Amino acid sequence: MALTREQIVDAALGILREYGLADLSMRRLARDLDVQVGALYWHIKNKQDLLTVLAGRILAPVGEAATLRELAVSIRTALLAVRDGAEVVALAHVLAPAGPSALLRVRGLLDAQGLTDQEGRWAADAVVNYILGAVTQEQTRAGFTRAGLLDAMDSDTDAAFGYGLELFLAGLAGEGSGPRTA
Repeated sequence: MALTREQIVDAALGILREYGLADLSMRRLARDLDVQVGALYWHIKNKQDLLTVLAGRILAPVGEAATLRELAVSIRTALLAVRDGAEVVALAHVLAPAGPSALLRVRGLLDAQGLTDQEGRWAADAVVNYILGAVTQEQTRAGFTRAGLLDAMDSDTDAAFGYGLELFLAGLAGEGSGPRTA
């Protein structure tokens, strides 16, 4: 049976879910698929291309949302479903900013806020960076806890994320002529 791009991506996602980004290499992927590394490159240009495809897979469950709040929570849920999901999506977002479509929807929902084009880009970047940063921190802490390097926290990460998101939304609702200085 011939190797397909779909098989490669499925296997990579399996490694990511089970072991995390640190264990996802092209060599490991080839070994798990029982092929030579070169066979992967017929279907995937390089690891960066693979990460971009994986980011799309990770964010695929994110549906349409009527509000920025709903979209942010849906993106967070999708990221948390895959070990190191936020790190993969953050890397892919840098490598291919027009790639992970769920992140682009943040900007679409901000267009109704009456911001200038530049303010809309900045606001979208701030919200996306908040989502990715908050989930990366949460997943990193979980990894250290699994490794026995940190004690489990009792904090309510859902509430903490929601609180931070509400700060952004309140700031956007009060946005008129740009940020205020303290």
